[in-house]
Amino acid sequence: MKKKYLLYVEDELAQANLFAIILRGEIKEYDYGVVTLNSGEELLNFLSGDKELSVDREQIGLILLDLSMHDISGMQILKNIRRYELEIPIAIFSARDDKETIAEAKKLGAEDYFVKGKDLEELQRLKKFIVKKMR
Repeated sequence: MKKKYLLYVEDELAQANLFAIILRGEIKEYDYGVVTLNSGEELLNFLSGDKELSVDREQIGLILLDLSMHDISGMQILKNIRRYELEIPIAIFSARDDKETIAEAKKLGAEDYFVKGKDLEELQRLKKFIVKKMR
């Protein structure tokens, strides 16, 4: 069986690097890797087959998507993702922490919503979600 990867989409490079390190540490014991993309456009290009990554699409077990990106918002991606016939679960990983945003993201197809930097319990909840979805 091929190694599975978490695809983390975050356009703020410092945050992408920091959270990728944290995520790698949290899921390393399960032999899962983390691949990052730095824009919504890169994600859409990957899904459409116009961008190649170091891993195959079949190896992606979960997409972790930021909402507030400069080029295309995470909400816009969620609204348009169905056309890619995606069978990869998507979760939101955002600093935004309001009930309306969380409800909208889930209505548009996000399987769960996690708040960056909230607390250690949120990080543990995210880890459990990743492990469950990537099995």
